[in-house]
Amino acid sequence: MAEKKEKNNNGILSIFTKEYKYEGIILLALSLIALVLGTMVLIGETSQGASGLVINKDIFLIGDYPKAFAWILIILGAVSLVLAAWPFYKPSISEIKRVSWPNRGTLLKNTATVFAFILVLSIFFIFSDWIFGYVVELFGWLSNKL
Repeated sequence: MAEKKEKNNNGILSIFTKEYKYEGIILLALSLIALVLGTMVLIGETSQGASGLVINKDIFLIGDYPKAFAWILIILGAVSLVLAAWPFYKPSISEIKRVSWPNRGTLLKNTATVFAFILVLSIFFIFSDWIFGYVVELFGWLSNKL
């Protein structure tokens, strides 16, 4: 009989420890819903006549402390959002530790190269726009002549 009870405990424990395929997406959706609802309750309670959610005062415990309920929802939503996103960023941390970062001179040289390239392309596009403006005016002038 003791073995059967232990087997049931393992069965229940296995349900909670098993990773399901869509649990991260479901947790992400629930965290976003909690954040939105908490924010809407907070907006509805702080401003009169705004388009937020107002909690009825007759609701047990939540009706007495609607702002506390809203903040609890927001905090739980934020924590679950971090927990939902963490598995996607966890492998990146070990990769970032292996990156060889450039020294100051290389960084400044590369930054100056990027800004110079942006400046050259900006001048090119301004000049092209100016030329195409004259071409469009020429076509407009020609269409009036014909």
